[in-house]
Amino acid sequence: MTKRDVEMQAYRQKFLAQEAQQKSEDVGYALELLLNDRFRPFHTSTTSDRGKHEFLIGVVKNLPINDISRLVRGGSPTEDRRIILWKTTFESGEVIASAYHDVEFRSSPSKLDGQAPELKALLQEAIRKLSTDTSSPDFS
Repeated sequence: MTKRDVEMQAYRQKFLAQEAQQKSEDVGYALELLLNDRFRPFHTSTTSDRGKHEFLIGVVKNLPINDISRLVRGGSPTEDRRIILWKTTFESGEVIASAYHDVEFRSSPSKLDGQAPELKALLQEAIRKLSTDTSSPDFS
């Protein structure tokens, strides 16, 4: 393994660690929004397995920006982050949920390429509705 290979591997590991930290933060923010009743629904659908899929949005206000390039571009040391909660309730009563920041949610259908076409279509419809939704989710 060359020095360059080691550097590239270290960069990939750093990137994966940053993604994992972002995901952990998003889940924490989603829990806070959920506990404070700060989510509002923007799309609901039922799949062929009778799973009820609810998509909700909330906004976390004034988060410190820790990425230097976003800090320089935005000019503000804080940002408002949209969090999307995807909650699925199955016929058995089991509930699962996932939390996403806006960019991650919008890229999620591409992760289903070649598999789960019904879920991919469901996500694309939710993203379309999110994109056309002009009401404010910040509950101010």
